[in-house]
Amino acid sequence: MTPFLEKHEQRIIRLFTVLGVLLSLFLLAATLGKLKENRFIGSGLNPTNTITVSGQGKIERAPDTAKVSFSVRSESKELKTAQNEVSSKIETISKALKDLGIEEKYIKTDGYNSYPQYDYPQVACYSGSCPRPGSPTIRGYEVSHNITVSIKNIEKVNDVLGVLGANQVSDMNGPNFGFEDDKAVAREARALAINDAEMEAKTLARALGVKIVRIVSFNEGGSYPTMYGRDVMAGALEMKASAPEIPIGDQKIEANVTIVYEIR
Repeated sequence: MTPFLEKHEQRIIRLFTVLGVLLSLFLLAATLGKLKENRFIGSGLNPTNTITVSGQGKIERAPDTAKVSFSVRSESKELKTAQNEVSSKIETISKALKDLGIEEKYIKTDGYNSYPQYDYPQVACYSGSCPRPGSPTIRGYEVSHNITVSIKNIEKVNDVLGVLGANQVSDMNGPNFGFEDDKAVAREARALAINDAEMEAKTLARALGVKIVRIVSFNEGGSYPTMYGRDVMAGALEMKASAPEIPIGDQKIEANVTIVYEIR
C-alpha cells in the first residue's frame, strides 16, 4: 500500500461507504417509483391479460330550475317612440316578475336591437322594359328587447307564463327545465356507473378465478343533464292573465363507462 493510501485509508473507506449508501437509496427510490407507477391507469406497461366491463348509472329526478326566454317588440315612425314603448312594457313585466319573487339578477337581457324598416317602391314593367326602381324610403323603426328569466322555484313557472300572457307577449321560448348544478348531477350518475362496473369486474374475476391488478383504461359516455323544454303556443297565452298548467315530470340522466382491468 502506498504512503498516500495508508495516510487517507479511513477517508477513502468513508467515501465509498457514503457512495454505497447513496446508490442504495437511489435504487430503492427507483424501485418504489416503478411499483407505484404500475398502479396508475395507462402506466405504459402492456398487460397481457385483461377483462373489459361496462357500468351504467341512471338518475331520475325532478328538475330544480327553469328558463323562459321572450322578446318584446315595437315599431314606430320615430325610433325614440319605439324605444319608449318597449322599455315601458319591459318595466311592467319586470315589476310583475319581481312581485312573484323572481330576483332581479335572474331577469337577464340577452339582446337589444333596433333596425330601420324600409318601404320598397313597386315598379311595373311594360313591353319587356322596366324603369329604374326608386330609392327605398324609411317606414319607421323596429326595436326588440330579448329577456331570459331563470326560475329557481319551479312552482312559479305557471305564474311567470301568466304574467307574460297578461302583457300580450307572444314571442317566447320555453319553459326549459333542467338543473342549477348540471355538473354535480352528471358526477353523481358517473359515480354510480363506475361502482356498477367495479362490481361487475369483481364478480367476473371471482368466476374466472383471477385477481384484479389495476385499471388499464377508462372510457365514459352517456347523456348528461340538459335543459329540456315544453312548447307553449302563443295563442294559449294571448290576452289571458292565467297560463296553462305545464306538467314537469322527472328528468333522466344516464352515464355509461367502460373499464379495462389487468388480471393475473
